[in-house]
Amino acid sequence: MYAEHIGLYASDPVKLAAWYVETLGLGVIRTLEKEGRPPIYFLQADQGMVLEILPTHTERLTRELSDPGYSHIGFIVEDFEQAAASLQAKGVTLSNVRQTSNGWTIGYFDDPEGNRLEIVYRPPQ
Repeated sequence: MYAEHIGLYASDPVKLAAWYVETLGLGVIRTLEKEGRPPIYFLQADQGMVLEILPTHTERLTRELSDPGYSHIGFIVEDFEQAAASLQAKGVTLSNVRQTSNGWTIGYFDDPEGNRLEIVYRPPQ
């Protein structure tokens, strides 16, 4: 068994899918359309986990990052500084950028719907 996809509800799935494509370089691998409803998008970077973006009409609940449940989605990068600069050029602000005790460099940011994301650089061992 392995994790295959993560589903995120979005108040504007068209806008959110476009943001992931334009900002993070994910590709649309499938779109499901139902009459009278916004589409469902399946996005993927390379051969990694699939991100499913589904429509919702309910308001987002506020929660603290340390609350039980979903925390963030991490994206591996080959060059942290280059990835950070690319994100900043697209209007993304990284927060809590740091090097961990095991030598990883990480930084956090939010997508337009408020989902917490992370970029991670892990040096070769």
